[in-house]
Amino acid sequence: MNYIKNYLLIILKSLARIIVIFVLLTPSAHTATEDETEFLRAAFSGKTETITQFLEKGVNINFQNEMGFTALIIASQFGHSEIVKKLLESNADVNHKNAGGVTALIIATKNGHADIVDMLLAKGADINVQTTDGITPLMLAIQKGRDAIVDTLLDKGADIHLQTQEKLTALIIAAMEGKGPVVDKLLEKGAKVGDLASDNTTALYMAARNGHVAIVEALLAKNAAADLVAANNTTPLFIAAQNGHTDIVNALLAKNAKVDVQDQNSATPLTLAALMGHSEIVKALIKHGAAIDHKATNGFTPLILAAQNGHTPVIEVLLENGAKIDLQNDDGVTALMWASLHDHADAVKVLLAKGASTSIKSKTGKTAAEIAKDPAIIELLQAAKK
Repeated sequence: MNYIKNYLLIILKSLARIIVIFVLLTPSAHTATEDETEFLRAAFSGKTETITQFLEKGVNINFQNEMGFTALIIASQFGHSEIVKKLLESNADVNHKNAGGVTALIIATKNGHADIVDMLLAKGADINVQTTDGITPLMLAIQKGRDAIVDTLLDKGADIHLQTQEKLTALIIAAMEGKGPVVDKLLEKGAKVGDLASDNTTALYMAARNGHVAIVEALLAKNAAADLVAANNTTPLFIAAQNGHTDIVNALLAKNAKVDVQDQNSATPLTLAALMGHSEIVKALIKHGAAIDHKATNGFTPLILAAQNGHTPVIEVLLENGAKIDLQNDDGVTALMWASLHDHADAVKVLLAKGASTSIKSKTGKTAAEIAKDPAIIELLQAAKK
């Protein structure tokens, strides 16, 4: 689900690129007068007196360059509060949008200019304006960590239910970014924990993926669905197990999250926890009834995957809890063979000590000793045969 996170980053980078473009002060569709060009330059440079002079001369206060930037948007971007105040007093269009749907309020929010945000709102700026990608000032304030502006927008009645093109809500973004206090405020204001992004992920899924324990607990307390399946057939428990977030796994299991849900590769949370070497999570999943010998695509069991990757603590946990030591994958390869092939000597020692067979052959007709490359491991395997 990384593309949802990337989506936000792309939007922010796009805003930054647009800002760079207007610095060039590209002429508008009509031929800009010298006064209009210099008017925008003054807004960019923070020259309040120059702005005043142009306003007194009757310059078009809402003149925009080719990308749709007005003096008000430019001044709001760079935090030139006095210029913003003067432009607003002269009735500049507070809700003018540039080519990307960006207004002065959006750009001031993005850059953390709280005083300018206050001025714009006082002059009737649309608090729920959305860019062409659907991003609102509230979403930007949350994503950029502008806490004071978040509070202002919420106090002024910002719509917390609006969605981006990817159907991200303020709550999903806050959960994704680990903004616990913001999540609490949104929940108090009635944010919906069941809202789905375009990839079928929820605020709970995002918090579980990124390891935000307190947020997961807050969402579960609001009855967020622990077993909602995302577009890639994974659940919050699955992604938390994969990413090694033990406390979150335990919180989800306490809510009776399904332990044997399978993704598109027939892998379960236990499969991924074993693959990644998360032994404490492996213990927790087994305790809650996870199928210890479940075979994912190509016949890989948790034990085989742990052995393949040299996760000795996981191997020990699985064997202590009854995992079958000599199961073979679709190619006839056992955990011992995989550990031998990848030079995981400690794993080989544990498997041999637990009675792994050295005589089983893969579909290519080879034993663990014949697959192994490390002389020390070959010696261990040959000694075990005697």
